Amino acid sequence: MIDLSIAFNKPPADAVAYFKSKGYAISDEWHDVLTTAHAKAFTVARVQSMEVLEAIRKYTDTALAEGLTAKQFREQLTPELQKLGWWGKTKNEQGDSVQLGSPYRLNNIYRTNLQTAYMSGRYRRMLARSKTHPYWQYVAIDDAQTRPEHRLLHGKVFRFDDPIWQTIFPPNGWGCRCRVRALTAEQVKARGLTVEDGSGYVQQFDAEIVSRESGEVKTTEHARVKLPSGDVMTPDVGWAYSPGQSAFGTDVAVAVKLGKVEDVQLRAETIQALNNSDERAKAFELWTRKSIERIERFQAAKLAGDKVGLKANGPRPQHKTVVSFLGDDISQKLQDKGIDAARTLILSERALAHAHSEKHQANGTALALKAYTELSTLINDPKVQVLWERERNELLYVKRDGEESIKVVVRYQGKGIELDTLINALKVKTLTIDAAISGGLYEVWR
Repeated sequence: MIDLSIAFNKPPADAVAYFKSKGYAISDEWHDVLTTAHAKAFTVARVQSMEVLEAIRKYTDTALAEGLTAKQFREQLTPELQKLGWWGKTKNEQGDSVQLGSPYRLNNIYRTNLQTAYMSGRYRRMLARSKTHPYWQYVAIDDAQTRPEHRLLHGKVFRFDDPIWQTIFPPNGWGCRCRVRALTAEQVKARGLTVEDGSGYVQQFDAEIVSRESGEVKTTEHARVKLPSGDVMTPDVGWAYSPGQSAFGTDVAVAVKLGKVEDVQLRAETIQALNNSDERAKAFELWTRKSIERIERFQAAKLAGDKVGLKANGPRPQHKTVVSFLGDDISQKLQDKGIDAARTLILSERALAHAHSEKHQANGTALALKAYTELSTLINDPKVQVLWERERNELLYVKRDGEESIKVVVRYQGKGIELDTLINALKVKTLTIDAAISGGLYEVWR
């Protein structure tokens, strides 16, 4: 059994983010919540109590954040489940014996969730480097435990945007330990590797699943990979998807597609349509409103000395949302500065908490809730001024309103794609903006 905690030299923030971003789903059996739904919802088969599901998620979350071993995970969670009565065997409505909690099941929960979360985080990091490392190589652990079908893919190289990764990005089944490494064009050439086009390898089909509880036969969409050699690799049912792509949502995938559109006008029109979407604006407003409410509960708990409230409502550093897609004009100017920026601008809850901190509220620079919820609209307003802060490498969006302006700050942290760009927002004096422009601190882009 592989101990996944050894893969973490430090708390895997992106893996924790993946797990915390999941909702909850209650199911009788694992196949009731399949594929991409598993990337969005945390579920444990045969759990019909939210108390039990909360307990399992709590300790799985802790295992991710603190790097607990499987043994530590079991030792901490077992007494909680026993107290809640979710342990050992029970009878279902048909009188058949059903296994609830057990050391074996806890090991399975531990391995599956940590490996899926870790690979989701790796997917995001690799996607962030796709401009410099556009080739991804499948790597299977070559030992006696490796599935022969998974070994068929070992060493194969496909472009990062090859549709085959939607099916084969690990894990590809229960206990799968496969991974993916990102390579540059130079590395591919130096190693004598062949980049394959996997777009025609994937075959969709309907797989049958037989319920252990009722004997009912269910059908679900599934996929297999038929290689040019004639060999076939089929992920376990429910695993033919990319957890990283599914969990992070469609925005990153859309951004990747936008970068490949050669027609400048079509690309510009698509970006404009996405940024002006009412549904996207509503989704951003909801995310921001809920995050601010959480931040304000945290601040109230801090003022009252409420330790429980502090722990429950602290800003989640990896809780993020897409604010806007970057237009060609700004993207090109950033490239001229040596910054290969992502097509997405991201707002994190940590940045929002900083902007709405007690200090900023006290000095009058914090925005009103409505202004935070309208940041996406502000950034895409053609009347908003766009500036470049030379010394700090910051992109500024300034909305002028008489003597006072709103300034949105986009920070670029060094070279390479910054997928999770940090954004700050605050009120400033309009005269301060004008003085910075006159003094040559700000370069006017629009």
